[in-house]
Amino acid sequence: MKTLVWITHSFRLDSRLMHNIKGQCTFIYYSPYYFAGDREKQILSNCSAKNIELFHSSITQFTEDLNSKGHSFYVFKESDPVSHINYLCDTYGFDQIIIDQPLFAMWQTIKLENLKVPHQQIDSDLVDDTVLKMTAKSRWMTHTKQLQDPYEFSNGIESYSINEISKAYPKAPRIDTRTIINRALTIAKTYKHTRDKHNGQTELSTWFQNGVIDPHNMFFSIAKQFEQDGADFNINDGEHAAMLRQFGFREITIIQTRQRGLTMEMQPSQWLSKFVTEKSYQNLTDQVNPDSTLTFEQIQTANTHDPEINQILRESFSKGVMPNRARMYFAGWMFYNAPTGIDAINWLLLTFDLLLLDGQCPTNYTQCCSSMNLQYGRVMLLNKNRVMELLAY
Repeated sequence: MKTLVWITHSFRLDSRLMHNIKGQCTFIYYSPYYFAGDREKQILSNCSAKNIELFHSSITQFTEDLNSKGHSFYVFKESDPVSHINYLCDTYGFDQIIIDQPLFAMWQTIKLENLKVPHQQIDSDLVDDTVLKMTAKSRWMTHTKQLQDPYEFSNGIESYSINEISKAYPKAPRIDTRTIINRALTIAKTYKHTRDKHNGQTELSTWFQNGVIDPHNMFFSIAKQFEQDGADFNINDGEHAAMLRQFGFREITIIQTRQRGLTMEMQPSQWLSKFVTEKSYQNLTDQVNPDSTLTFEQIQTANTHDPEINQILRESFSKGVMPNRARMYFAGWMFYNAPTGIDAINWLLLTFDLLLLDGQCPTNYTQCCSSMNLQYGRVMLLNKNRVMELLAY
């Protein structure tokens, strides 16, 4: 059987997808810039140079790793991937298509029902895609009932080449995934106490988003480390729970995003309608700050009227990530300082999408939207002094 494997974002050999396929396989990638909706195209066009470099590094590394196994990787820049896939199937006789399930829902522009041959999607983002529980506690505790072995590249995959021109991206430096993993394993031990500090983050979100580190393998590496240190996985407390819960939170945002059909193509208002109450949505659309002089350019340059916000932004731009506590404060601050509530959510999402390295993911979208929910009749604004004390710059 000949299989056409459409990689969407999982640029690694040790994913669930790579572990489960076999037979003659051809690996392809379609650049979303050429087929996604307008909003996503704008994000991909305007994101930071560092974001683009990491994408190029991810593609470079995956191509080299596939080549080392005797496989080619074909990059296509097509406005209609489904039609192009049908052409490939007709030309080369592929019997099935396996799709690397996107991090978000399937793009609105992609109509899988128009594919001529059978297809299936394989998730490589969830720690365990068979677990249906929807609280972070229940997910991590279920995952640790049986500590699983890491996924590895399937020995049953055979190379099948096609006579097509790959439109490669610029070659970029490889990513030192071993150092990233070792750092995360070290941080994990004390994450409960350091998570509010920029230097206390594992920074795994960046590498999960760029597809170069596998969440399943990383979760069980961390869990096994805690097990060796004597952690009791029946207790939802302590250093192990604080760290492993984060994987559960991330999984839930991915599941909710896919179930609700949400993509980066959609406007913030569409996301808000799925994650905030009707009253909160109305409050956001009604919000106007007539005296506001804030602009998105001031945020981009960390040059707002608020020195603490500027410091949070500078540190976040430097590290590429923003701790959750800082994000919560920044979201509330944005609501009360942007010209309108709509500006607030738009600029909040753009800060992560364009300027940070882990923003183009369901977790940041859902968290940014959820921060606009009313609590006791108002959008929450954390205490500035407490936040800065926890960040400990």
